[in-house]
Amino acid sequence: SAIAGRNFQPRWNDITGVDMLSPSISMNIGEPSFLSNVDSKRGDGDDDGDDDEIVGRYLEVEFPTLPEAGTTLFAVSQSEEDARCYALGVILYELFSHLPSSRSEGQRGGKNIFMNDSSGELAHKHKKSRLLELNYEYQGNATQNPSYAQTRPYSPLTNLGFPSSIYLLVRNLLECGDDNENRPDDAYDSLEIVSKDLHLLLLDPNRFLFSHEPTSENGGVQLLFREHKLYGRENEVSLITDAFCRVSSGKSEALFIGGFSGVGKSKLVNSLNAQVYICEGYVITHKFDQMSKERPLLEVTSMFNDLCLLIKEKRTPQYLLAIYEELMTVFDTDFSVLARLLPNIDAVFPQSNNTNRKIYSENEIDLQSICSTLQRFIGVVSNKSHPVMIFFDDLQWCHDSALTLIETILFDINRSGCLLFIGGYRSNQVGEDDSMFSLIDRLSSSGVPTTKLSLDGLNQQDLNAMVSDAMCTFPRVCEPLSAIVYQKTKGNPFFVIEFLKSIVDGSLLEYSVEQKRWVWDEDGISSMDVTDNVLYLLSSKISGLPETAQLALKVIACFGGKINQSVVGYLSTNPRYSDIQSGLEHVIVEGFVIKVGDSDFKFVHNKIRDVAYSLIPDSEKNQYHYNIGMSLYPMAKETNTDTIIFSIADQINHGIEDSLAQGPKLRLDLAGLNEMAGIRARDRSDYVTARSYFNIASSLLPTDHWKSHYEQSQRLFFLLGNATYSCGDVKNAQDILLAILGDCHCIDDKLPAYFLLVTILNASGENIDAYTTCREVLSQLYETIPHSLEPKQTTQMLTATSKMTKSLSHTDLLEMKEMDKKLDTIFGFYNLMATVALFAKPEFFAFLACRQVHLTMKHGISKWSILGFVQYAAATICSNKTSTDIQGALRVAKVAMSCFKERFHSAEQLANVYFAYFGMVAFYMEPLQSAAEMLRQGFEMGMSTGCRSSALLNGIQHIKLSLIGGEKLYALLDKVDYYLELADLYEHELGKTYLSTFRDTISLLLDKGESTSSKTNSNNAPTGNSTKSATMSETLYFHRAMQAFWLGHAERCQYFVGKALQLSFVTERLSSIMITFIHGLISFQMLKRQDTTKLRTVSKNAITSLKAAALHSQWNFQNKVHLLEAEYFSFNGNHEKANASYAAAITSARSSKFVHEQGLACECAGFHHKKVGDRGIAWDFFNQAKQCYAEWGSQMKVASISRQLETFQITLTSGKVLSC
Repeated sequence: SAIAGRNFQPRWNDITGVDMLSPSISMNIGEPSFLSNVDSKRGDGDDDGDDDEIVGRYLEVEFPTLPEAGTTLFAVSQSEEDARCYALGVILYELFSHLPSSRSEGQRGGKNIFMNDSSGELAHKHKKSRLLELNYEYQGNATQNPSYAQTRPYSPLTNLGFPSSIYLLVRNLLECGDDNENRPDDAYDSLEIVSKDLHLLLLDPNRFLFSHEPTSENGGVQLLFREHKLYGRENEVSLITDAFCRVSSGKSEALFIGGFSGVGKSKLVNSLNAQVYICEGYVITHKFDQMSKERPLLEVTSMFNDLCLLIKEKRTPQYLLAIYEELMTVFDTDFSVLARLLPNIDAVFPQSNNTNRKIYSENEIDLQSICSTLQRFIGVVSNKSHPVMIFFDDLQWCHDSALTLIETILFDINRSGCLLFIGGYRSNQVGEDDSMFSLIDRLSSSGVPTTKLSLDGLNQQDLNAMVSDAMCTFPRVCEPLSAIVYQKTKGNPFFVIEFLKSIVDGSLLEYSVEQKRWVWDEDGISSMDVTDNVLYLLSSKISGLPETAQLALKVIACFGGKINQSVVGYLSTNPRYSDIQSGLEHVIVEGFVIKVGDSDFKFVHNKIRDVAYSLIPDSEKNQYHYNIGMSLYPMAKETNTDTIIFSIADQINHGIEDSLAQGPKLRLDLAGLNEMAGIRARDRSDYVTARSYFNIASSLLPTDHWKSHYEQSQRLFFLLGNATYSCGDVKNAQDILLAILGDCHCIDDKLPAYFLLVTILNASGENIDAYTTCREVLSQLYETIPHSLEPKQTTQMLTATSKMTKSLSHTDLLEMKEMDKKLDTIFGFYNLMATVALFAKPEFFAFLACRQVHLTMKHGISKWSILGFVQYAAATICSNKTSTDIQGALRVAKVAMSCFKERFHSAEQLANVYFAYFGMVAFYMEPLQSAAEMLRQGFEMGMSTGCRSSALLNGIQHIKLSLIGGEKLYALLDKVDYYLELADLYEHELGKTYLSTFRDTISLLLDKGESTSSKTNSNNAPTGNSTKSATMSETLYFHRAMQAFWLGHAERCQYFVGKALQLSFVTERLSSIMITFIHGLISFQMLKRQDTTKLRTVSKNAITSLKAAALHSQWNFQNKVHLLEAEYFSFNGNHEKANASYAAAITSARSSKFVHEQGLACECAGFHHKKVGDRGIAWDFFNQAKQCYAEWGSQMKVASISRQLETFQITLTSGKVLSC
């Protein structure tokens, strides 16, 4: 070894072989051939002048096979393995000590004097004599106390400067030569064990080979724990590594790790960090504590905010620009919502900090808004090149809103992003009904790969390795101590560390400077009265700290485990906490607290927080918090309090009852403090926290607050109502708003509450009440709304509005003056009322839309005007106006949308505008698939801005256009279920009604509902009759007609089509066109059975109507014209034109990506050719139809076509097969 070389250098070059005791057990020792090119000195090229540094030499020791038993000196009393171990001990001793080998004592004249010793007695005597010579001090004392190895005398090797590990290894080898009755326990049992010890010396010489000198302040040697090594977790490390590899390939997964505190959950997850960094990914972590439920989302959104800076730090300017452009594409005008939620986004992308950006606050960002925004954000910034790992630890303390956030991000209906979510939790602190387990079930059932791990304590072997590393001692030597530690700690790694520290403090485990190794008192350790909880050990240690140190620990514990330096500094100015700074320094030295970043301090483990908090008696905890909060209260009056105001309010609120007896002024002050904290939480989009603060604030107001503090009451209760609604508690929000309306003095003060109340009523399916409330409010604002309208009046208003907007241009809107504030408020209610009228009073929709246009043209533009123009265009389209009128209305809608993008960056209006434009107008100008995608974006933007009702309206139209546009049915079903879950969550009865209807149709098209209907949540069924308006009836009849059509039930389809057409489709123009198309196709089927003038008229009218629609959008309607014409020609026997029209219908449908209608055209063509006797061509068309339906996902139609094919009993030839 290098150390041996410093004191004594053996004559290595003289070693060519050593014969030990008998030629039969000779050992050859030599250098491996590969060392010939290795310099004996350190070959790293460093010229540091240290020529005395010697590299350890490599020796090859060869043990030949021993003769048969009875022919050697060891055959009588020693095993073959003992002989080898002993022989190795002798050779190592001679090499290290440089004592003469004295081979002549056992061999004279080259003849082995033991060869004829059949009894082995002579050999045994010589072996014992040889051992006495080699280790004279050891043999005389080895049997005095063999069970306590630490009392044995030292080998001369330590006197030569060799480390204790070499001494111990050689000594235990020599002990293999003892008689069985005198053999010490530490003697080696096999060369395999020797090999393990030698490997430790070679692989980690600093820990196991070299002796350790006292380094600590008290002159002792400390235990050397491997802070980052995982013991016994190889399988778990492999599992989480595999999960990350899958995520890196373009997927998202979830992993949940349960186990007791201290079992190593965090260390297991942290072992993955290096691989994430190698993959250029991002790691964001958050550890919840007992205070987290008071601030459920603030901490989480802050973590994502930090991710922004992490991206800026790791990526190039070019990459950041590409990310910015993608974010702008995804968020568009909704980017301001992202910037509000993640303020650091402007630091990462300075170009986004547009001074013209406007964020309107009428609609607040709620939980689902946050979820939707962060879902899209993660979808952009995480990818195969840069995956994201999120680690939430101690989930048992997180609020359900944090779990909802993770669920939303993972259950991305677009499956974008590469995210690995890992959640850790204390398995002994969660019940079977914990919401976390419900989340796991939902993720699994939603197709998100989810794994659940359970970590137990280390087994005894792994624990022994941990103890061995800490004591820098061979594992076999530590086994007796490890067995006791395992019994006391059950293998909990954190408990093991604290237990070992405690027995060092109690001098039951000591480092012997003389022996240069750790020694211990087994009896004393075994007798320790230790519970199975680490709190016992920590409590004993912390209780012995100075009062100042305990004060610091208790204060930090009150803040949940982390405290900022500014808080410590401010507290130190209070006489009660004047010594907190020195106490903090003391606990840092003791290892209980560490510094994080530049200004934060936290406990090194949650268990320490538990013990520190337990120092405060339960009966005094609230008062203790309150005193801290009141000491910090003056800070709340400073301007820059964003980072501390929550902590101040939380501390005071623990003991808020104590303030009630301290006078009305203090109560009002604390109400103001909580209102301020609630507003800060609202601005950060954490409405659960905001609601809690607003509730406390309202409870601190005096009983006559509506009289004595009117403005504060009005402001505070509206904040509370808004936050309550944003939390999804619709019923309580409605009650709060009704109370406000009852206590406010005038209509102007009531308007915000009215607006939110109407939104809630409409979303809840109480459309008539919502409409009536709007009319009453507008009446109080001196607006006249008629109780009834004749169709003629509607036509006249549309005509007048058309003339008014005939020359309206993009420039006109951009340069138009803005409307005054009071009229703007009136306009807002018209806007809302028109949306409500779509479902409650569709006959008034055109009137309300025209009224908005008139107000704009007369009094100036408002942020609401854009929606008014688009609603007017929708009303014109739905009123069966001429093609010229429709074209004019479409032009107005386009002008309004361009103005919307340039003049108004209103994120909260975007969802409403998208619903009206892309859901009711754009199908005349853009492909259905494109309009459907924009409606999906409208849904996301609505959720991001808190416009849940508008978001779900976009979702309804998204499903509708996607279904009509031929989207894959299974993907569409997933989206419907997702929207339904949200509608159920937010009690959106209107959404539940419509979406449930769409789900029924999609399920039927898939497989007649056999495998999909069971997934429908019974809670999604609509309640009450308030949603059964004319519009809802139109939708129901439309779906019944569509279902009957695809099932091939002509008479039933005819019946429902008739019902639908009776309602005139006041606000559903696209549905009207599709019903007309279906009606036309069904009429041809009915004509084959009964030729009537009525049916002929229906078919002709259908062709005429679809041609008119195709004038505006060939993409969406031309294939339908071709198919109707093909059926017309087929019915009239014009086969040549029929063939051409079928081919055109198929080609047009394929070009427009309407795979379902391509299949329909092939199916109709098949029936046509079957009718005229071209069975081979018919067969080919039916097969093409089957392929199209399979691609669409309709197993029902695939089965139907398969049955049709089974009816063919022909033999096809290649000449008869026709490809289309």
